[in-house]
Amino acid sequence: MMALPPLSPAPWVAALERLWRGLALMLAVLGAGALAGIFVLVLGAVVMRYGWGRPLALTEELSGLLMTVAVFALLPITVLNELNIRVSLAIERLPPRPKRLLFVLGQFVLLAFAVVFVQHAWAISAFTAQLKLMSEQSRLPLAPFLWLATVSMALTGAIALWRAWQPYSGDATPEVMV
Repeated sequence: MMALPPLSPAPWVAALERLWRGLALMLAVLGAGALAGIFVLVLGAVVMRYGWGRPLALTEELSGLLMTVAVFALLPITVLNELNIRVSLAIERLPPRPKRLLFVLGQFVLLAFAVVFVQHAWAISAFTAQLKLMSEQSRLPLAPFLWLATVSMALTGAIALWRAWQPYSGDATPEVMV
């Protein structure tokens, strides 16, 4: 008996997958830029401290804000590609149906967390924007950092729901499996 080729998804399913991937990639580029910014910032601070004897005062604060950007901006692509950390020792021994059920349950737990996070973060972000709060040393506006985290977590929740319904068809690399 010959194996049948996998069915191609409906056009709207493929379009929605491309939309999620495009949005997640845009945020991932932003997250990678934030990580590169941390590297440049720390390198500059070290050169200033040991080369000129004057430390860069805003390094710690700006590095923390950029790390926050990186973590939240890289979360959607991680969930979209199913590269998030999971303990698979017990699950790998289960038959396919319970394994799928536990995966969907995990996606709904992530979705519930994202909904609660976005609900609270939305209010905090709006409050921060309304008061025009700034960072302590460098006087950077905090609202963009908070809005990015809120939007990124909302996208992560939407992608978790999408993955519960439409699992990733790519192969997970062995390094990721725990």
